[in-house]
Amino acid sequence: MTSTGTVRLEVDEDSGGKVATLVLDDPTRRNAMGRAMYATIPDLVAEVDGSPDIRVLLLRGEGREAFCAGSNIAEFRDHRLGDAHLGYDEVEHRATDALAACRVPVVACIRGACMGGGVGLALAADLRYAADDALFSVPPGFLGIGYSLDSVERLLATVGRSSAAELLLTARRLDAYEARRIGLIHEVVTADRLDEVVAERCTTIAALAPMTLRAARAALAGRPDAAVLTEACFHSADLVEGITAFEQSRRPQFGNR
Repeated sequence: MTSTGTVRLEVDEDSGGKVATLVLDDPTRRNAMGRAMYATIPDLVAEVDGSPDIRVLLLRGEGREAFCAGSNIAEFRDHRLGDAHLGYDEVEHRATDALAACRVPVVACIRGACMGGGVGLALAADLRYAADDALFSVPPGFLGIGYSLDSVERLLATVGRSSAAELLLTARRLDAYEARRIGLIHEVVTADRLDEVVAERCTTIAALAPMTLRAARAALAGRPDAAVLTEACFHSADLVEGITAFEQSRRPQFGNR
């Protein structure tokens, strides 16, 4: 059975076009990701990368019940048995890699279920904020599938071997506060305030120097271009504006990069 869900890109005009949102939209399946939904993500991220105005990409699920309940199990018999999984896994990897390599910081806004492939998508974000009703699990052991090696690597880098081992080997569910304790998410917010707080965080990020953020993300990811991007900051209009704003006791107004 093929998923009828979609992934769409929205640009927040109230932010001056600086914040874009990638919405995982299949609420009847708690935003479980079908193959076609994963396949859409790289092109949408490319749109963000091609827009000089966008400073932040927000990732969220449609509705209030789930961020993403994982990959759509209804597709597994056709797409994940035997060698058929290779093509499916490649599509999923391209989606998470596109998010991880996005030109701008990626922020995940998580409420409700965040399971399996949903955790993989969230791990591709730089920052993860969750409602106090969020639940997290990595349950491939219940299904007999192999969890994405890319996602395992990101999980290890995020929570360390001990917590990663417990998540992978027990498949148990964590509430938002335990997820915060192990470092899987950055902040827990009451469900009624999550959108407000995440919008504030995105506004803060969008006001910072774009070149500095690109260099920092490259360094955090251990990318080979980190040194080049860091050096470029010292020859940039961003630095001139930052120094000038400090001297004039005002907030800097960084241009698009």
